[in-house]
Amino acid sequence: MYSRLVSSSRTAVIGLVAVIGVTGAAFAGPIEDRQANMKNVGKAMGALAAIAKKEAPFDAGVVKTNATTLADNVKEAKAHFPDGSASGDKETWAKAEIWQNKADFVAKADKSVEAAMQMASVTEEANFGAALGALGATCKACHEDYRRPKQ
Repeated sequence: MYSRLVSSSRTAVIGLVAVIGVTGAAFAGPIEDRQANMKNVGKAMGALAAIAKKEAPFDAGVVKTNATTLADNVKEAKAHFPDGSASGDKETWAKAEIWQNKADFVAKADKSVEAAMQMASVTEEANFGAALGALGATCKACHEDYRRPKQ
């Protein structure tokens, strides 16, 4: 009985250590987490821009995958702007206005998610440009108000 209890305890401790280790690696902090999300957004937007510039052929599957990635990351990024995360050990390009106008910030992020989901539904090249323009406009609206330029 005692050896079973010790074995179960060891298993529980090992499992807890594994979870803590994974959690620590996956969640470095709000600044790092939101920057990782935005880096994913940038990569997805880059793939869409390549189609727009005719550097890559139109492919509805590529459009859907990248637009969905973009939407998922913007949705997730909204959670990485908690109070008190305007500054930290890592440089951030987030403006203080995010926390002063949180409802507007969230509304603009939601519009980007909606535009990305519209982009994900594009199956014909003829509709691609307008959807990309609408998506880009939502990104620009948020960046103009809530992101300072990198220096």
